Amino acid sequence: MTIRTKSFLTWLAVIPVLSALCVIGLNLLPLWFVYLLPYAIGVALLMILVAIVATGGATKTLGASFGGLAAGIVLVFVAYDIVKTADRADWNASYDEFRQFSQVVARGDRKATALALDDLRRFTPAEALCILGTESGTGGSGYLMPEGPDTQRTRQGNRYFISTPRLFEVAEILVSTQPDQRETQVALYDMLRDLHRRGDPATFSRWEQLWLRTKAATGGTAGWHFDGARLRRPSEQCGGDDDTHLADLVKEINKPPETPEDARAQESSSSQARQAADNALRDSQNSAVAR
Repeated sequence: MTIRTKSFLTWLAVIPVLSALCVIGLNLLPLWFVYLLPYAIGVALLMILVAIVATGGATKTLGASFGGLAAGIVLVFVAYDIVKTADRADWNASYDEFRQFSQVVARGDRKATALALDDLRRFTPAEALCILGTESGTGGSGYLMPEGPDTQRTRQGNRYFISTPRLFEVAEILVSTQPDQRETQVALYDMLRDLHRRGDPATFSRWEQLWLRTKAATGGTAGWHFDGARLRRPSEQCGGDDDTHLADLVKEINKPPETPEDARAQESSSSQARQAADNALRDSQNSAVAR
């Protein structure tokens, strides 16, 4: 192998290797690495150019070195295009799979729902429960859900496709099949958030029975907290598993309804605060005029 060929192959490999290291870093290193990445890439490219000029000039292989570098960049773009095409195909397959699954759930056939839940290939049963409770077309996983009927709206007015009885049907299947997994408890917490947004506090007692079944299966202590080790990588569809957030949500749901007297007292307090602010503003204006 000639020295020109060696130089070409060496610099051909540099950009693909650096690209692979960047991908690994994005997946393993903390968030601050993402912000430093553009600067690191700039420094690396500068060092590569300096190294090519120095070594290529010394060995009279400058053309082969730059040729290898250019070929490496082309390889990275080709690989990126292949990966993006595969990702897009996988996204379309995931979209079609879950749309079909949601239609099965909406029909209300428990046996068919259980079979369809078990047949999912791109989502775990816990992830499926989290997605089913989302609002149609909203951020996160909402794009996976068909447009809900006008009669099914959250307190904010957003539509949802899967009715509350059908959502509980899937939750009961999940708890019956894998009650001792932390992921199941996380999915139930996400479901409770969806129920709260729907504004139906009467469903809490039914939800609580499912939660207590997971507690019995895990052998965990009573209380509003998750059992087992924290998930290393919580599902994007279900969110986190923070005990404090769970306890705060339960407290918010079980907060006693506001009485008319409380509403009037709060309105009176707000009115007094506004009046005090107006008086202070007038006093400051009068003082300014007097000066």
